[in-house]
Amino acid sequence: MCGGKGERLKAGEKPMLKVCGKRLIDHSLSELKDFEILAVTSPFTPNTEKYLESIGVKFYRAKGRGFIEDYIEACKILRICEPILIVSADLVYFRKGILKEVVNFYKISGKPALKVVSANRPIGINVVDASMIDYEQDESIFIISEEDVVNINTIEDAKRAEEIWKLREKDLQKDLKKS
Repeated sequence: MCGGKGERLKAGEKPMLKVCGKRLIDHSLSELKDFEILAVTSPFTPNTEKYLESIGVKFYRAKGRGFIEDYIEACKILRICEPILIVSADLVYFRKGILKEVVNFYKISGKPALKVVSANRPIGINVVDASMIDYEQDESIFIISEEDVVNINTIEDAKRAEEIWKLREKDLQKDLKKS
């Protein structure tokens, strides 16, 4: 999902914003490398569309009515009728492989939907059964630490992600020196 207006951040197209050394969209694409990817954009993200096209990532341009409305639109228009992993393009991942963990948890949950939360707030990672897209779906909850994934909605969020990144980089350097 990379079609939001990014109004709270006030920094242009949010997927193109660099945080922790790379564009937000690239953080998601890296974490999704083992998945089939269809980006959902909107009229608000033309530069994101150009970028996706330049790197060969397929996208669907939704109307830009909102996160949920846009993925529902994409599922209906593209006739997607299976469980789908929905990921916001404004996430910085510090726990690699977390999306595989989410999908594995979903598979054993026995429920048609799953929501990932951190500090009792949705983080922007969900699984829904697109065959039931018009209905409220019973969901399981997957809880992560606030330092596993950071959702970038404000400048403060970006600063917090940068701080975590720098701390992790220092720890990695210490570990390398010990080896």
